[in-house]
Amino acid sequence: MGVYLYRVEEDYVYKSRIKKRAFENEWFKLEKNGVITVKGSNKKGYAWDGCSPKVKLKDVYVGTLEGVLNDKTGKSKTYYASVVHDVFYQFSKDVKTFIAREEVDREFYLILRRDQFRFARAYYHAVRCFGWLFWGKGK
Repeated sequence: MGVYLYRVEEDYVYKSRIKKRAFENEWFKLEKNGVITVKGSNKKGYAWDGCSPKVKLKDVYVGTLEGVLNDKTGKSKTYYASVVHDVFYQFSKDVKTFIAREEVDREFYLILRRDQFRFARAYYHAVRCFGWLFWGKGK
């Protein structure tokens, strides 16, 4: 079982640049117009570990740091970028034949920039360098 730091409790909808492809499972949907819905209303909501990698040692999480709270959303500045990125990586076996890892990593970067995360470029370079270790190995 993974380390889950966050849980979407209502659907999160994001307009991406990944277009002309569609996919849906119990946890997320990609529409041909680029709209991504991470399903929070499903069961107990989609759960993920934030920015990876991360491990739990007793009562402390150790690993990639999460951003400070965004004043507008009350969530970590990496929260929305990491949910979109993680849901695609988790189900990458299902989508890798028609969605490129580079596209998913680019969305991660664009959301980090939108949410004014100062280390957006460094986090983007990290997923570009190491993401291949996890892409295609999801559920």
